[in-house]
Amino acid sequence: MFPASDCGKEMGWFRASLGILGVTLAASFLIWLLIGWAGWVPTMVDVFGVAGMRTPAAITVAGLLLAAIAFWER
Repeated sequence: MFPASDCGKEMGWFRASLGILGVTLAASFLIWLLIGWAGWVPTMVDVFGVAGMRTPAAITVAGLLLAAIAFWER
């Protein structure tokens, strides 16, 4: 079974939801990066420009940081 389905019982539904949201946010930008390289969708550079690449990078790092904090065990 999917391991994230049981994490809500251990840490609470709010922290589990925040962690899953962070992972989903980071994974969506990774998927966009990969299918952009394949040429199926516009690449991030086409959408944001070279100088604007900080925006998806910052969102990805924020998502990973959110997931790390949410899934941290005390």
